[in-house]
Amino acid sequence: MIPYTVDRRADTNVTNVTMGIWLFLASEVMLFGALFSAYTLLRVSALVWPHGRDVLDVNIGLTNTAVLLASSYLVWRARVGDARSSVRRLSESSLLAVVFLGLKVQEYRGDLSHGLVPAASTFLAIYFTLTGLHALHVLGGLVANVWTASGLRRVGPGLTAGRVRALSLYWTFVDLVWLVILWLVYLS
Repeated sequence: MIPYTVDRRADTNVTNVTMGIWLFLASEVMLFGALFSAYTLLRVSALVWPHGRDVLDVNIGLTNTAVLLASSYLVWRARVGDARSSVRRLSESSLLAVVFLGLKVQEYRGDLSHGLVPAASTFLAIYFTLTGLHALHVLGGLVANVWTASGLRRVGPGLTAGRVRALSLYWTFVDLVWLVILWLVYLS
């Protein structure tokens, strides 16, 4: 069992939570890297490929971008200040994550009502795969935000600070993935 401490390890010079989040993010890079590679292969081998801006609601995609970036900014701001302000910022970030997911549900509802289903084209299949998996990561971040904010009472400020630092890295990754999705799927 690996102890959860706030001390840096002598062999790595980082804490266990820092090492853990970097290893987790490395696996996530491989997952999304494989999906982006599949997207690229499918797109270059297709005789006809639609422009996302002609098929999808770009305004929802751009609005979701602003919401997601604001949510991540709040997690980064939770790294500074006292514990009470950190919990408040994580709560605000969680609210924005809910807004992101609500907009995604609204977008999917509109897509499906217009016959834009994964079986209709390879483009739509990869669109739903990438955005759906990304939405699951936003949901995971929402759960992690709530868990971390509630942990202040359970584990104290030292361990919570490490968790907030890990969350800020996670949300940065979620942002970067979304920006790639926005560019590849919605704007190109």
